Amino acid sequence: MTTPPNSDELNRRTRILQAAFGLFMERGYAGTSTLAIASAAKLSKRDLYAEFAGKREIMMACVQQRVVQFQAPLTQPSPRTQAELAGMLIRYGVGLRLGVTDPKVIATFRLVLQEAGSSPEIAQALRSEGRMASVRAVVDLMAAAQGKGLLGEGPVGLMAEQFLSLLVGDLILQHLLGTAPAEDAALAREHAERAAAAIMRLYGV
Repeated sequence: MTTPPNSDELNRRTRILQAAFGLFMERGYAGTSTLAIASAAKLSKRDLYAEFAGKREIMMACVQQRVVQFQAPLTQPSPRTQAELAGMLIRYGVGLRLGVTDPKVIATFRLVLQEAGSSPEIAQALRSEGRMASVRAVVDLMAAAQGKGLLGEGPVGLMAEQFLSLLVGDLILQHLLGTAPAEDAALAREHAERAAAAIMRLYGV
């Protein structure tokens, strides 16, 4: 049985990740050493290695930590009506758009792009924990809705991909390029409502 971390261990881990992310943003992955991370976190290298095997594992943890920020959970009970289904898609969509456009999340995307060539596993982690986690969440919702006769027949994976494409489109790219307007709740809801309405028109029964 694994012993849960105590508060000191959690605080140490948090300090390492905060220090590392700041240094990665400032110096890049290659320009940041574990010694620099330990110094910025005001810890010894021994303490750092007690938490992480090395710099790559720290980077992976930083990415995973930021990915959690834009994963709006779909933990509500299964929808009973089409109106409930549409409402759940809209709420999820608003949370996702606001999450992926958070400045720290966009900064994480930039960092991963910079390191994708030399550390493809970091980019893969972002895809797996980010995009694919979103797909899985929406697939589960649509499968439950389909099982209750709220959606017509068809592959729920395709339905989920279509919803997310309609919802997000090139939003992340625009923010990476700095060409997108600032995202707020009203704009996020407008896009989420359009995406949900399109899915209901395509697959609603």
